[in-house]
Amino acid sequence: MSDSHFTSNSFTAAALRLAAVAIALLAFFGSSQQAHAATATTVTVTGLVFADNSFELYVNGKKVASDPILFTPFNAVDVSFRASYPMTFAFKASDYADPLTGLEYNNTKVGDGGLIARFSNGVVTGSGWKAKTISHGPTDLRACLANPKTCRVINTPAPTNWTTTSAASSWSAAKLYTVAQVQPHLKGFSTMNWGKASFIWGNNLVTDNTVLLRKTVTRAS
Repeated sequence: MSDSHFTSNSFTAAALRLAAVAIALLAFFGSSQQAHAATATTVTVTGLVFADNSFELYVNGKKVASDPILFTPFNAVDVSFRASYPMTFAFKASDYADPLTGLEYNNTKVGDGGLIARFSNGVVTGSGWKAKTISHGPTDLRACLANPKTCRVINTPAPTNWTTTSAASSWSAAKLYTVAQVQPHLKGFSTMNWGKASFIWGNNLVTDNTVLLRKTVTRAS
């Protein structure tokens, strides 16, 4: 009876060891497949961006490009980066304006903004983008132009982790603008390949000075 008891315990211990080995192997191959899948979805994306006046581009929270020229001359910027899906595009776009008055050219006039972009994975600026203005002014344009001492600008901090979180779901839809409305001062702009991209910005092309723009895509289009 003691021999039978010993054999049963030995069999049980061996089975447990085999089960542990099997679980370890499944975990190893499962993690390997996941890692391979993650690597397989990482792709190279190129693009073309024009902003009046400047931009910073973040993809999945990582800064991948910025406008090398903050003011004039205006320029279109070629960008290239690697990222995986889902892919969140996040722009911080700024018009060149005094943060205290909202005016430019030594507080003598107001400028306007506008951003357009086209990417090789089919993403373009247009409908489906979200916008949040974090610098708006002058709040009273007519009075400000008459007397710059009356100018007032509303500046608010960018939301925490705005390039990666889902907070943009509560933002307003970005407003679309035509080329005629933005009037991009860039030689050869009309001959560049913008595909189906449209200019986007906040609700006011003139008094929205710094705008955050977001869109997330799950695959190439």
